[in-house]
Amino acid sequence: MIKKKFQISYCKECVIPNTRPDIYFDKNGVCSACNNVKLKKKIDWKKRKKEFLNILLKHKKININNDYNCIVPVSGGKDSIYQLHLLKKKFKMRPLAITWKTLARTKQGEDNLNALKNIGVDHIDFTINPKIINEITKKSFLKFGDSSYIDHLCIYNLIPNLAIKLNIGLVTWGENPYFEYGGKTKNSSERTQNSKMINNHNILKNHMAEKWISKKISKRDMSSFLAPNEKKLKSIKYEPIYLGYYFPWDIKRNYRIARKVGFKSRESGPIMGLYSESDLDCMNIVIHHYFKWLKFGFNRVTDNASNEIRKKRLTRKKAIQLIRKYDGIKPPKEYIQNFCKQIKITERKFWEVANKFRDKKIWKKNKRNQWYIHNWIAGDKKIDKFPNIELSKKEKNYLQ
Repeated sequence: MIKKKFQISYCKECVIPNTRPDIYFDKNGVCSACNNVKLKKKIDWKKRKKEFLNILLKHKKININNDYNCIVPVSGGKDSIYQLHLLKKKFKMRPLAITWKTLARTKQGEDNLNALKNIGVDHIDFTINPKIINEITKKSFLKFGDSSYIDHLCIYNLIPNLAIKLNIGLVTWGENPYFEYGGKTKNSSERTQNSKMINNHNILKNHMAEKWISKKISKRDMSSFLAPNEKKLKSIKYEPIYLGYYFPWDIKRNYRIARKVGFKSRESGPIMGLYSESDLDCMNIVIHHYFKWLKFGFNRVTDNASNEIRKKRLTRKKAIQLIRKYDGIKPPKEYIQNFCKQIKITERKFWEVANKFRDKKIWKKNKRNQWYIHNWIAGDKKIDKFPNIELSKKEKNYLQ
């Protein structure tokens, strides 16, 4: 939660608030993500591409007798499909695609995984015991106000554990979140993903899988998503690289390429934020994003608009208008109902938890007992009475 004696403020260049976890502002009031854009201009991308090609060559030699020479984690989203296409088609690798199968997968997420057929790769769609997942999902939702904690925990630990079992050292992740969206300077400059960096990130809250061991959940139940053995990782020459370290990262470019191999965006517009091509594969991630609105006073419109400002595709003035109109929008009612059914709580309990995690240091009430964000960038004292996103008839039919 936010510290006492706190006042919300915003980056002078984009629209990110100082409530965003791990963000920091310089003396001129510019956030670390915007400052990183300036650093990108100084990067020798040709040199980094050569480094990348040398890494691929190294792992091709190491895995010359293996069926695969790299792993690409795939959610069914545009970015991971772009990564897979790049590794397979452009760089002629033998990638194994691995997906952690969320229990809240959408029909569109399922359909977009079919793009893998067009790329032509082997694919593991890994399902973990639903009883265990639902137990931890419920506990973590009540404890952290996060519907997607377990999804992040599983994908970040499942991949290295399977890498050990399959003896595949190279894993290609997407962007470094600290560099792309702002964070500690040391983490921003990392070319590889390490356990300490991810565990300390707000999405995992430094709460490891082992902490969920109880009478209902044994260590063996969680074997696939326990923290990986570091000695075993070293023995396979484990190298989990960020593709965004070696090539400029742009989700719009990623989408254009993913679309060519069969990825489809949402026909009726964004499910949350500004991008019709984002957050499509899982219902619970939409709820996860909404809770940022309650905890930190911003949501996906702010995230996406800030990214577009940095890419020079949106003005700050227009971004603020979009934030005022859409940033507090709620998840589809059907997504909330599905989540409540998944973890066996009532919708009333869901909103009790939501209100518990609404940070009272940034949220205030007016005389009518209505919530608003004090000093909000899009207008002080604007009431939080945003509607729910509406699903299309096709999307509703899938949930029945």
